[in-house]
Amino acid sequence: MNFEKKHVYYIIVTFTLCYMVQTYWQTGAHFIGTIWSASQPFLIGAAIAYVVNIAMSAYERLFGMLLDGTKAEGFKRGLSMILAYLTFVVVIVWIFSIVLPDLISSLKSLLTIDTSGFNQWINQMNDNKYVAKVLGYLGQDTDLAKMLSSYSQQILQQVLTLLTGVLTSASTVASTLLNVFVSLIFSLYVLGNKEQLGRQAGLLVDTYLGKYASKVRYVFGILNRRFHGFFVSQTLEAMILGTLTALGMNLFGFPYAATIGVLVAFTAIIPVVGAYIGMTIGFILVATQSFSQAIWFVVFLVVLQQFEGNFIYPRVVGGSIGLPGMWVLMAITVGGALAGIPGMLMAVPLAASLYQIVKDHVSKRQKRSAERL
Repeated sequence: MNFEKKHVYYIIVTFTLCYMVQTYWQTGAHFIGTIWSASQPFLIGAAIAYVVNIAMSAYERLFGMLLDGTKAEGFKRGLSMILAYLTFVVVIVWIFSIVLPDLISSLKSLLTIDTSGFNQWINQMNDNKYVAKVLGYLGQDTDLAKMLSSYSQQILQQVLTLLTGVLTSASTVASTLLNVFVSLIFSLYVLGNKEQLGRQAGLLVDTYLGKYASKVRYVFGILNRRFHGFFVSQTLEAMILGTLTALGMNLFGFPYAATIGVLVAFTAIIPVVGAYIGMTIGFILVATQSFSQAIWFVVFLVVLQQFEGNFIYPRVVGGSIGLPGMWVLMAITVGGALAGIPGMLMAVPLAASLYQIVKDHVSKRQKRSAERL
């Protein structure tokens, strides 16, 4: 290979870039971090607009069937946007109006529990030689009271740490409210101009990406379908599970049926593991009334979750995201490890999109191979 003059330029530019990166790494990282922090309200606003647009589009289709003519377009857009936001506000207020009173009631029940019976039970278990033998076999302290005291101190320390964090973050309430306000206003702008923004994005893609524009449109089309299908179907599945939970609890006479049904529906938006988070909270609520009922509640919800996961979830959610259960579980695990609950919600449609892209590519390659033969 001939060593040309342009190769010298490439070496100089590469060396200069490496030197700049090494020298100004901290400054660049701080600059990027500042831009990321400043853009978060707008990213959250765009995410809010995407979710609210699902309900808004439904209202627009409804008004499109009821109202004809181009003169009513502006009226339909404004009314659909208002109704979409009101829908989410009403749902949130309804959830809190059901859940908060029962949570306060359960906390009052916890404060009035007579601990003498519990202490007597601990003493009886502590004197039981079989319990001591099992604890010794598991490598635990055979003094049950001491072991429970140690665990309770650890739990109390975690609770105090959480409360301290909440109190210390109270000073950031004003900035948080400001960010929420900015996010909501930005989401309104996005929804009010969604067609224009879509055309502008398409124009930029076609202008600057050239032959790659069709591939970018294809990828974003899959992402849009998978995210839209996931949010709609996962919400529907969570509502079904919450309704079945509330009906079953009423049928078996468990307390706090409505509250736990709403909690299970709310947490079930997180795929696979969400219902078990709701089950844990529900167990604590029911246990404030009856510990034996709390045990039976866990059995009931596990059975219901298995029925729902094997018969309802594949039909409601599975077909909409096109991702096998094994990969759903893997996506949730990785997403949760990377970004917590938001990561769990984002990981499933992202994995489903990647799965569809790979599937389409494999199918295309196999078709080409078959044509060559």
